[in-house]
Amino acid sequence: MCCPETSPENVISAGLVLAAGRGTRFAAEAGDPFPKVLRKALGKPLAGYVIDALMAAGIKDITLIVGFGASLVKSEVGDAVSYALQTEQKGSGHAVACAKDAMRDLDGALIVMCGDSPLFRSDTVSGIRREHIRSKAAVTLASAELDDPFGYGRILRDSAGDVTGIAEEKCASETQKTIREVNGGIYAFDSRWLFDNIDQMAVNEAGEYNLTDMVRVAVEQGRRVSTIKCDPVEMMGVNTPDQLSAVEEILRGRQRMAMKKRKIKLEDGRYLIYYTFSDKSNDSQPAKNDGGAA
Repeated sequence: MCCPETSPENVISAGLVLAAGRGTRFAAEAGDPFPKVLRKALGKPLAGYVIDALMAAGIKDITLIVGFGASLVKSEVGDAVSYALQTEQKGSGHAVACAKDAMRDLDGALIVMCGDSPLFRSDTVSGIRREHIRSKAAVTLASAELDDPFGYGRILRDSAGDVTGIAEEKCASETQKTIREVNGGIYAFDSRWLFDNIDQMAVNEAGEYNLTDMVRVAVEQGRRVSTIKCDPVEMMGVNTPDQLSAVEEILRGRQRMAMKKRKIKLEDGRYLIYYTFSDKSNDSQPAKNDGGAA
């Protein structure tokens, strides 16, 4: 008799949000050294959107990796999440390794997201979790096809279509740079496998550890690497003030659609944004207009 397929709802899951970076490029252009994950889009910190997406997907056990401006991040986000400290910024893989002690008892699916990627919807989080559990993969990642993939890690596949690695822009060959399928920046890991093997990450030329190197580790061990497709818009991160403005425009568009569906009419075209870190969607929610401007 075949065993019934494991339901995602019955698998322990947790979320890990990478929020330790300095955001050097943003700070240089903005003229202040404020933590990037606390930059606000429509009045809400970038990290808040990521936390909300996880919570709306049913993931309540969330840890933030903090480093630069740790006290500010903790003060703003509050006690709805747990924290782990990255004292030195040595890459995304190193950041995840800093959570090893805090998450050593987790035995399930670990969703890893970047704190400066506020456009991922809860449906995408649920989708990657569902595929990860269905496929019994060591690593599951989101990917998208881009007309201009410059700057993104390219997804490498063999003749059978199986993922064999990720080539980062700086290290990709000219042939690899023609690949249009790119890494979306949201991952699901077998948590026990991840922390048992995270020391096998290789250091790159910049002296950093990229989380994407865990794909190489999984492939070399013969473990499965699975993928789901995501909307390229959701992948947009915030590295500059201009990118923050672009993200805000997308969020405004989502709000307009939500307000249209709810038949909310704004007489003067202005509205007040309110939010909580336990919101049920990744869209900012419109509130009654009391004179605040978008």
